[in-house]
Amino acid sequence: MKLATLFLSLLPLLLNANCLEFTSAIKQGNCYLKEGNINMAQAAYERALIEDENNIEAQLQLASLYKSKKMDEQSEVILSSLQKEQLTPQQRTTLASLKTMEDASLHQFRAKADFYLGYDSNINVSPISDIALGKPIETLFTQYKANLSYLYDLDTVGGWFLRSDANFFYQNNTSGHNFDALYGRLYLGGGYRGERYSLYIPLFYDRLSYLDRDLLQEVGMRPDLNIQLNNSFVLNINGSFNTRKYIHNYDQDRNDQILSTESGLYWLKAQNMAYFKLRFENYSSTHSKPRPFTDKSLYYFTMGGIYSLVDIIDVRMQYQYRYSDFDYVETLIGSGKREDHNHDVKIALERNIFTHFRLRAQYRFITNQSNNNLAEYSKNEIILGLVYNY
Repeated sequence: MKLATLFLSLLPLLLNANCLEFTSAIKQGNCYLKEGNINMAQAAYERALIEDENNIEAQLQLASLYKSKKMDEQSEVILSSLQKEQLTPQQRTTLASLKTMEDASLHQFRAKADFYLGYDSNINVSPISDIALGKPIETLFTQYKANLSYLYDLDTVGGWFLRSDANFFYQNNTSGHNFDALYGRLYLGGGYRGERYSLYIPLFYDRLSYLDRDLLQEVGMRPDLNIQLNNSFVLNINGSFNTRKYIHNYDQDRNDQILSTESGLYWLKAQNMAYFKLRFENYSSTHSKPRPFTDKSLYYFTMGGIYSLVDIIDVRMQYQYRYSDFDYVETLIGSGKREDHNHDVKIALERNIFTHFRLRAQYRFITNQSNNNLAEYSKNEIILGLVYNY
């Protein structure tokens, strides 16, 4: 109840839209830029160019935004056209600095951090086997996420680049502390960016602490290919091969290898986006006597989108269906083949509140239907927190 009251008290902050008080598209863009809302700023400057295609301030701001988003081709078109214009000394200085950035920007560093307060109606569901570990346990929790990314462009070799990423996750529950989780993953790899595509092939290592123990570690490779079909559609194809090893002897009958492949189509329009994805995962035991439900195949269908609601808040929606097909097993309570149908729905609202900071509120509902009674469950999750982007 306290969490719901906090959520409702912060809704007015989500619905506050100071930048819309400006009638000029340029001033709206400058306002969004100060708030750190790059997509809204870009849309405003593009509207300014529709109103006046010779607006030099809008062109300079767009060239800078395109450069920051690695849209080098679009940035270069604007910068080339501005060379022929009559510019003020300040505008000429800005143009020169953008050209310098184009020549010298080899390193990129990005950071993202999330902090949430949340409620989970059923924390005692294993994320590894989808087995309910007893009666439902309600809990409040705090959750922390962090992502660090470093990119180095090898300009002397054309579109080649090196990239490393670090992802961290920690959740602390007020009830059921044995379900607290600490997770980290490191990526290191290289790739190539062409005019309309990019290929990235990283190796990764991760480790999970869960159920009151250092549970497992994982190594693998995850190639990722993005193809820009046109100005609105992007095709993504990725896959992975990884090996999971459980730390303690008690768990080593769960050791396995995972082979996965995924394809997704993304539609991008200004600050709006829609997508759908298909994914397949195969889990194969590497132990001579595997624990039941280790060998399985999973099939995913995911669809969702991000919609900017009257330029005030971003609405995020996602639905995911997963079909799980487990190999035939023999257990003390019976033998047979297990099949699961999992439905996962997320609805979130996001709003810029300070420079680099966004307020996020999310509701999530999950239900798992199975011919194994232990695998049937439903849960609700509510989170409210801050997202920081650097």
